[in-house]
Amino acid sequence: MSQTEAVPSTVKSMVYLQRFLAPKPVVSVSLINNKITLNVLIPALRSDGKDILISGGPSAHLGLRDGVVFSVIQQMIQWIEENLDQNLSVERISEKSGYSVWHFQRKFLQLTGLNVYEYVRIRRVINTTFLLISSNKRILEVAVENGFNCQASFTRTVKGITGYTPAVIRKKFSSDERKWVEMIEMLINPQLNN
Repeated sequence: MSQTEAVPSTVKSMVYLQRFLAPKPVVSVSLINNKITLNVLIPALRSDGKDILISGGPSAHLGLRDGVVFSVIQQMIQWIEENLDQNLSVERISEKSGYSVWHFQRKFLQLTGLNVYEYVRIRRVINTTFLLISSNKRILEVAVENGFNCQASFTRTVKGITGYTPAVIRKKFSSDERKWVEMIEMLINPQLNN
């Protein structure tokens, strides 16, 4: 089940430096009671607002031999977070992990509920839609800063994942951040769409 709540101050301190440099959503993977959960920390859009933590994902169970793989997946998610503005192919990420493409993709899907390619696309869409509703940057500028080659591919990707074009997202969600948070919840919790 998905869970949305105000973020405890202990979580805020872990991402303070990253927020200070560039306030963007941050994704992590945690293990609680042997269940894996995706977490998205969304910085407050307004100075008087609170950060929001969305937890969800497939709640996969960790098998006896998956401890090491889980650790590698956590490291790769952190590496992806740090390199979202670069060209991130499944092959490059798998190579960085030390696992074969086939094995890494299989375990990534098993533990996060998303394949590697979809995860990178969704992460970019989370960052770009956040920038669209929280800044006045041009759509092309937002696209290029977040690893998209052109506005056409950016628009196609955003619309394919969210159902909205970047311009509609800016217009529709800038005044209603709660609806944007709900959209992000649906992205990391595909089972809610059923």
